[in-house]
Amino acid sequence: MITDNAYAYMLHNVPGLGNKTLMKLLQEFGSCKNIFEADESLLKKIMTVKQSKAFALKRKQWDLEAEYEHLYNTGIDFYHYGSAGYPIRLLDIPDPPFALYCAGKLPDERRPSVSIIGARNSSEYGKFAAKLFGEKLASMGVQIISGMARGIDGISQQAAVYAGGDSYGVLGCGVDICYPEENRSLYDELISSGGVISEYLPGTQPKPQFFPPRNRIISGLSDVVLVIEAREKSGTLITVDMALEQGREVFALPGRICDSLSYGCNSLIRQGANIASSPEDIVDYLKRNLGKNVCKKSAALGGNSSSDKNDFINDSSTFGLNKTQECIFNSLDFYPQTTSVIFEKLLSSGIEISVAQVMNCLVELCIMGIVSQTGTGFYRRG
Repeated sequence: MITDNAYAYMLHNVPGLGNKTLMKLLQEFGSCKNIFEADESLLKKIMTVKQSKAFALKRKQWDLEAEYEHLYNTGIDFYHYGSAGYPIRLLDIPDPPFALYCAGKLPDERRPSVSIIGARNSSEYGKFAAKLFGEKLASMGVQIISGMARGIDGISQQAAVYAGGDSYGVLGCGVDICYPEENRSLYDELISSGGVISEYLPGTQPKPQFFPPRNRIISGLSDVVLVIEAREKSGTLITVDMALEQGREVFALPGRICDSLSYGCNSLIRQGANIASSPEDIVDYLKRNLGKNVCKKSAALGGNSSSDKNDFINDSSTFGLNKTQECIFNSLDFYPQTTSVIFEKLLSSGIEISVAQVMNCLVELCIMGIVSQTGTGFYRRG
């Protein structure tokens, strides 16, 4: 028996039939099978002459069963609007994708999802925050959605995977193409433990015009959109606009007023976006506004409220440090400081410690991977 998905896959392969036209056809005829079998005179009421010719040719040449079986054998799952498995979160967004391809799995509808987005050329502050939020939210059962791009996107998704959580990448190319290539290991991990999703046909190469439309899927699959870093006129803000249009809640990481990478975030906060001062802020929002649904989505989020504060531990205690290491870590910034400056900070805080102890602890923190040495005698977080 030929399924409606097989008909939908054929329709999605017709050259020149864009998303809006396909959705109009589906609305008019009710099913993909009905579109396939419709009389040409009826189709021309919606299609252009060029589109109807391309459709007629494809309908004549296309082997429904063989083509769909070939797709199935590649390990890529296919969903069309309204079919079983199509994400519920996308059903009511403006301009929902007619088709979705997935390598791996789709996000679990029962669990909360947060998209983490931001600058490709991020600062050390942004990298640290992306890792922190990605790791902690994922460890609490929150699914992390992003675009697998270099910078904030990839860092947050990698952190989620390392934390044993689920993350999903929405691509501006076919799901069988890794872009950017530098995120190959992340791409493979997402397919194994989460999923890679696209509305573009397998084999579609990445093009600049494909990325803005995919952003509506990133925000659409999410309950919350978190912006880590963004310049004042950043492409990241396109996703924010789409999120607001979809009724999603937006959080932004505050930054220094002198950092251009924080202009976008600070502007969003000024316009009413929620301040993301810690991962706990987002979890509190999910619990408060999604209520019981949050507990259903993730048992980890439905724990005893008395222990919630302990689930998210800020700063140094995130890494299980001893008291001395904690004091030194908390004295550090994302901007490099000399050993002498760090030592003076500790003394001014009333902490009795020797220079040798400071040096030893800095080495230990570097080995742990939460502190970096830049140049001779300069240290920073991350």
